Amino acid sequence: MPLRLTNNRDIHLAQEWVVQLNRWIAHHGLEGYDPFDIKAHPWIRALQRQPLLRKGSSALCDLFPVLSRKVLRIRPSLNPKTLALVALGDLRLFQITGDAVHLDNGLDGLKRLEAMAVDGYRGLCWGYPFPVRAAGLDCPAGTPVTVICAIAGEAFLLAHEISNDRRYLDRARSVSAFLLGDIPRIHRAGPGWCFAYTPVDNRRVHNANLLAVEHILRTAARTGDAEALPELQPALEFSLSAQREDGAWPYGACDADEPYEPALMRLVDHHHTGFVLRSLHGIHTAAPSTVTLEALRAGYRYYKTLVLPSGMPVNGGGRWPVDIHACAEGVLCNSVLSASMPVTLAKAVLVLRWTHYHLRNGRNGAPWYRKYPFITSRVVFPRWGVAWMYRALAEYLYVVHDTYQP
Repeated sequence: MPLRLTNNRDIHLAQEWVVQLNRWIAHHGLEGYDPFDIKAHPWIRALQRQPLLRKGSSALCDLFPVLSRKVLRIRPSLNPKTLALVALGDLRLFQITGDAVHLDNGLDGLKRLEAMAVDGYRGLCWGYPFPVRAAGLDCPAGTPVTVICAIAGEAFLLAHEISNDRRYLDRARSVSAFLLGDIPRIHRAGPGWCFAYTPVDNRRVHNANLLAVEHILRTAARTGDAEALPELQPALEFSLSAQREDGAWPYGACDADEPYEPALMRLVDHHHTGFVLRSLHGIHTAAPSTVTLEALRAGYRYYKTLVLPSGMPVNGGGRWPVDIHACAEGVLCNSVLSASMPVTLAKAVLVLRWTHYHLRNGRNGAPWYRKYPFITSRVVFPRWGVAWMYRALAEYLYVVHDTYQP
């Protein structure tokens, strides 16, 4: 990606960083470790059952990320979500620069992604390359995950928008077919129903639910399907009704008779809040609604409190550690929402500056994992850090690119 001349130091900073990440990806590839690959190991799972042991084991894995994985014989892997995110970044960079290299890279990533799809379902779907286990949850490696599928679907929709090639729209429709046909709809007390996180668990998670609704609605809008909104209205109502008075959303819903961890389901963190807001923005764009818009605006009033004046992103329950995923979401969410709320772009810039200074390798641009008050975990996770930051920087540059065209 050629750097454009600009007097704006933040745009210049983002350009330089995205070029560094592009080179890092070309040199290192996208296979690697993941924050969650180690959590499925029996030894780590045993330690996670007690709060103090959980915090201690998590801190040790953060401080000795490579050593701990080698000791436990955890192998690097290629995550389909990584491919989808990097493809989205490359496609945005093509829209900015017109450089066919980015288009080729993005479409090649989608080709690789399609080859990784899980067989045996009604449409294209993908899962994590490691098992996901927690209280009341045991998903083997490869179990399709709603979140991955929706993000992959977003990439196929963008490829169709750019190329007008019907094949990519067909892939997006195939993802919708999976979400509509294979993901359970969970009915509990209260309004509506919720798309499950996977076909084999019954967790009601708001970001996954809304990502599914958004992808199906956006695909339907592209194909002219007017019947999608009424079918999805109960799923939208489920998450809208869960918004707290302060505008925040908990991670999910959990009744007393369910086996899931209540503290996790009540959690309000930075990046999942951003997921919810971006999905509501996409849903409102595809199917404008005063109710959805009001929920989005109330949610953003809360979300902006999760960015300190310094630009440091925080969670609803505390400041530390600061996670690179939250940093990337702080750039991405605020950039996306600027289409309808231009004031949000200033927050994107604040997070960009803070992250560039505190969680970036100055030599090669690699984003580090986490920052604690006195220690930084400098492991580089391709999915959790590189791909999300690449996607976020590309989106920020796409939003501002009209301001620095020659």
